[in-house]
Amino acid sequence: MHLSEKITICIPHWQAEEFMKPCLRSIRKHSKKYDLEIIIIDNGSKDQSLEYLKSLPWIKLIERPDETPENWPKNVFTAWNHGLELATGKYYITMHSDVFVKSDDWLDPFLRVIKSGSNVVASGSSKLEITSAFYKIQKRVVGSVINCLKSFLFVNKQSKIDKDAGNYPRDYCAMYETHFMREHNVCFIPTGRIGGGHQVAIQIRECGYEAEVFPVQEMDQVLAHIAHGTSAITDRINLSRKRKQEVVVKKKEKLFASPWIQELVQDSSLDR
Repeated sequence: MHLSEKITICIPHWQAEEFMKPCLRSIRKHSKKYDLEIIIIDNGSKDQSLEYLKSLPWIKLIERPDETPENWPKNVFTAWNHGLELATGKYYITMHSDVFVKSDDWLDPFLRVIKSGSNVVASGSSKLEITSAFYKIQKRVVGSVINCLKSFLFVNKQSKIDKDAGNYPRDYCAMYETHFMREHNVCFIPTGRIGGGHQVAIQIRECGYEAEVFPVQEMDQVLAHIAHGTSAITDRINLSRKRKQEVVVKKKEKLFASPWIQELVQDSSLDR
């Protein structure tokens, strides 16, 4: 039985069929209790991935043929803005194509948090990284030292509300209240070096509302995220980031070797 409140999911896409099949199939498989609207914004795909998306009767496909990879990542943010204009759900979810749902109750944490207070209008979690306590402390200490140096050198000119937004729902999978986002003209397009979920969290808090997070361990129970996954399936090699690209490739290979992902890859019945 569907929950009564409709939820819109918007996923930007560019030539990522290898991800989109298990991504969309995982949503299809694990969302029977939810009333979903799924919007895919295609940013100028020129390969067979666009034909695959056109074959799915249960998504809304918006084609933007004039978009190119050179417009990335801005066209990801404009895609979410466009999806927000079209959304008919009470809640609006931004999602990446390299996110894969694992649980039938996957949206429950988002709904629990976003309904936890009248001033809460966004929910999600931090980066999907399960790390040791020692690593977290080490990272926090190093970050603090770097920020102090930036402040001393007058490099760090972020406002207090900007700094406070550090713990915000990451846009690989974040939920927002649709009406609030429209009423306050909240925008995903970057301001300076800040964009996406961080940019949105700042705007929300400037309006006097909250963007709350739940523990990353809870997120890990309901979905998997490769992070920067497109770099693992593209022929475009960024030499300056080659090492990071190799890490992503290994992460993708490990995840796709797991039985539950392989089951999604092979189960074409979920496309119908």
